[in-house]
Amino acid sequence: MEKHDVIIIGGGPAGATLAHFLGNYNIETLVIERGEHFRDKTCAGGLPKGIFDILPEGVKSNFPYTSYNLFNVFYKRKLVASAKFDEPFAYGVMRSQFDESLRRGINIHYNERFISFEESKNNIIVKTDKNIYETKLLVGADGIGSIVSVLSGLNKKSKIVIAEEKEIPKIDYGESLNVFLGDFSLGYGWRFDKNNVTSVGAGSLKKYYKRGLSNLVDKTVVPIKVYPISLWDKDLNIFKGRVVLVGEAGSIVDPFNAAGIYHSIYSSKLLAESIKENFDKGSFSFANYVEKLNATIFEEFKYALILSSVFYPMLSLLKSIIFKPHILEFVVNSQNETGYLSYKSVFERFSKSKHIEVKIAMLILKLLKII
Repeated sequence: MEKHDVIIIGGGPAGATLAHFLGNYNIETLVIERGEHFRDKTCAGGLPKGIFDILPEGVKSNFPYTSYNLFNVFYKRKLVASAKFDEPFAYGVMRSQFDESLRRGINIHYNERFISFEESKNNIIVKTDKNIYETKLLVGADGIGSIVSVLSGLNKKSKIVIAEEKEIPKIDYGESLNVFLGDFSLGYGWRFDKNNVTSVGAGSLKKYYKRGLSNLVDKTVVPIKVYPISLWDKDLNIFKGRVVLVGEAGSIVDPFNAAGIYHSIYSSKLLAESIKENFDKGSFSFANYVEKLNATIFEEFKYALILSSVFYPMLSLLKSIIFKPHILEFVVNSQNETGYLSYKSVFERFSKSKHIEVKIAMLILKLLKII
């Protein structure tokens, strides 16, 4: 029977980078990935400015990407605000290339399906369709359909967005990232170049989703790929005993814009620190992991959740205030020390606004006991 310090189920950004981070701590890991060596993952592929600051050493420049310096916002398909920056504020990647770069140099088994696990006081026995393993810790990094979370009774997904993407022949929007609002019930659309294609997509909360949303952004007829996203929704149960979840398996996904790659990697970095501390102490409680999440990612997500409760439902009320170049510049420049948008800073500025529309929105939030 093979033995490993940590077994990670899922070789996406969360699982692959966790293996790198743990390797830096000399903690031996195995990643079990059910997919092919070079997979095509349905995803817009947008990355924030700070992505290079949190990637593990050795993979920071191993993938091609497109830089975005121009931010355009459309309302009901009419350009309403635009802001240009001296340096890129975001990047776009092809997920197949990006994921492959993250997997280089780690111990990973492809085309192997995780089936079950049995936890005892001292270890976990992991069963796949090809082998049986023994490990000290089991990590679920297997996305929204996480089998680890189902079998362990952890993180029952409660807030789902349905998104769709299509890749059309490159139109050469170049350095512009384009966001579309007003045509999507509690959601948004996008259009930007990446590599040799243009990514077009849209998404909304599951109860409001209707097939073909992306056609409101661009009507080009090509296959449409549909995928669910599990958003962070406050109270999450992401560990039990020697089992823990990371990335989208734990719904560690931005509740405002449904972006997940950055926080999958950042949460893996925090989990690796937690595992290292646990190994040093001979303890296997992940309370320290949750403490790290609460102090960083979840602290910002609290404000992201509040802002999403204002922005999408009250967009028609607030559009004359927020669709201005200086507001876009403030939002893009409101990045914390990790290079990701600080929702706390945005909320603090929003809540201090003297515009009557904002005061009405704040009153509604108070009446609904959201703040």
